[in-house]
Amino acid sequence: MASAWLIRRFIDLAATFALVERPAADDVPFDMFDMDIGDFSHHGNSCTFEVLARQFRPNVAVRRIAEIVHDLDMRDNRYGAAEAAAVGRMADGLRQLHAEDAALLEQGIAMFEALARSFGTRHVKGKP
Repeated sequence: MASAWLIRRFIDLAATFALVERPAADDVPFDMFDMDIGDFSHHGNSCTFEVLARQFRPNVAVRRIAEIVHDLDMRDNRYGAAEAAAVGRMADGLRQLHAEDAALLEQGIAMFEALARSFGTRHVKGKP
């Protein structure tokens, strides 16, 4: 959810996502579980969100979200992000509310947009 938010917010406003086991030839895969496909996945001790964020010069809010996502995804509490537990619970709740991937992703993107705005993110790429 967080990586989809980052892509839509800073990279491609019109990005579409498909949760698939194997990407098609013209897809740009990211965070493919147990596959070494594409540049946008876990690299060493960095989660996919961190890899994406580094590629596209993040602002303060993105760096803060990267710490939260790292702690949730890598489960190593490297940053001790205070918000991680609450964000994790919210993501779990969204998964319970939305069985369809597209609806889940849209709600998750909205959740991360709200989180970014709480950290002070303002106008970026056509958004108020």
